[in-house]
Amino acid sequence: MTTEQKKILFISAPVGAGHVRAAQAVANALQEVDPAIRTQQANVFDFFHPSLGQGILKLYLKLLATFPQAYGTMYGWGNDSSLALFGRRQVSRYLAKKMQRYILNYNPSAIVCTHATPAGLIAYLHRHSGLQVPTFAIVTDFVVHRLWVYPEISRYYVADETLRDFLDQQGIASERSRAFGIPVDASFSMNVTRNAILQRLNLPTDGKNILIMGGGAGILPMAEILIACDRLDAPVRFIAVTGNNHKLYNELSALAKRLAHPVRILGFVNNVHELMSCADILLSKPGGMTSAEALACGLPMIIFQPIPGQEEANTRFLVERNYALRADTIESVKMNLQRLLSASSQELENLRCNVAKAGKGLAAKDIAQNIILTTRNWKANS
Repeated sequence: MTTEQKKILFISAPVGAGHVRAAQAVANALQEVDPAIRTQQANVFDFFHPSLGQGILKLYLKLLATFPQAYGTMYGWGNDSSLALFGRRQVSRYLAKKMQRYILNYNPSAIVCTHATPAGLIAYLHRHSGLQVPTFAIVTDFVVHRLWVYPEISRYYVADETLRDFLDQQGIASERSRAFGIPVDASFSMNVTRNAILQRLNLPTDGKNILIMGGGAGILPMAEILIACDRLDAPVRFIAVTGNNHKLYNELSALAKRLAHPVRILGFVNNVHELMSCADILLSKPGGMTSAEALACGLPMIIFQPIPGQEEANTRFLVERNYALRADTIESVKMNLQRLLSASSQELENLRCNVAKAGKGLAAKDIAQNIILTTRNWKANS
């Protein structure tokens, strides 16, 4: 890149932390590849009226927690309905103009979207406002929703070759996509010593560690799971991460005192990569980023009650490839753990071997290098 091509704008959405984490992982990789590159992170909700953005986020979280089937219906409708595509165009027409001035002021040499909504807004500006800048889409699930698909996007980065096939069927030629994997922070691909991490975390080095994540939003019933799994006949300990959910942290702290198996309760943490590296099994929801981070760490998963929509699609991808098991009830969580932890079972080792071959911990760097190359070629040909 030449001097005037050093600014790259990332636009994400705070609908789950994964979209933002993916953007940050690639931004970090860009600056590692070329320290002269400057990146800026933008939140698509910043271009909404403040009350509208907060309202959408609250509705989304409420829907997931109380009526997930409705979310799944909306997800499927958006994937299949021509009316949904019409609605997408109308929303883009209204919101894209609010984004245009911000982009013109920053004057980026490339734009990277890690959520379908900003991808649609940028595509609208390409089509109707003469925006002339290469635009990249990073899909952070193991499925591509049709609302991601825009001919104006210069290149798509997806998790797997099967998603490139889907894009090709939607009119996005295969040379405009790459299956580098979902980008995760470089810390998830570092070689670490398990025992050293356990000692630093003041955890015993014997027995199996079950990492439980996904309770921060109140969606994963951690207390009920820990109570049911306390009857496991195996040397096991649990590490439960509650995020910013202080009520859940206090509830689990009180509960842990009454349980037979040891439980370490953690709130918000910055060392998920270390926790995954010293865990034997992850029990969680199948968010795209969480799943990709687990794969990068070689960590098998038990997926609990995937929500219809992208979680269901992620689960299907992971289970079909024997990277994870699915549990639709608390009792099935216990049964799966009992089976995996059985001294006579090879299933956990088989899962671990499959996952070890699947992780794409270098996806962020591969994407960063391709963004630089594609932007350079785009400028040369424009």
